[in-house]
Amino acid sequence: MFSSRTTGHVGRECVSRGAHSGFTLLEILAVIVIVGILATFATLSIGNRAMDDRMQDEGQRFVQLFKLAEEESQIKGMPIGLRFTDKGYTFLVMNDKRLWVDYGQGVLRYRPVAQPFYTELHVEGRLVPPAVDEDKPGIDPEEARRKVQPQIMILPGGETTSFALDLKVLNYRAYFHVEADALGRMQYERRTLQ
Repeated sequence: MFSSRTTGHVGRECVSRGAHSGFTLLEILAVIVIVGILATFATLSIGNRAMDDRMQDEGQRFVQLFKLAEEESQIKGMPIGLRFTDKGYTFLVMNDKRLWVDYGQGVLRYRPVAQPFYTELHVEGRLVPPAVDEDKPGIDPEEARRKVQPQIMILPGGETTSFALDLKVLNYRAYFHVEADALGRMQYERRTLQ
């Protein structure tokens, strides 16, 4: 049997342990702050990943369309032009009046650049400003049609205008870079501003 002395000692030990079990308010607050910081980084990472994925999709769509235009030019034996505006890009062919017109409603139709993206085009090492759309107010549509010129040429022999295209987002460090040389060889990659 237990003596009262032993029982008292066990009782005090239990009381003593009970006073020290659990977390202090400071420890709980520290854990909440850490979890909040981790959640913020996870959210930012997911947000950046979604933007990077959209940028990658938009950039690769352009690359595939450009390759298709090269094949079309070679198969049909006709030059195809490419023209960038501040809203998108279009493939052009020359009509029987020797004017550059939209290629048509097929795969090589006008393509808007999805928001929040914009493009920067460099042709043979020089920055080329976006072309002006014909439908802007104050511009005679007929005169504008006569002035439509491609910024990039794709020729039936496989040659192209050498260019570099950057697909960017305002205030975002990552961007999608496409480069093509005069023989139509393309390279593309995701880059980060320094």
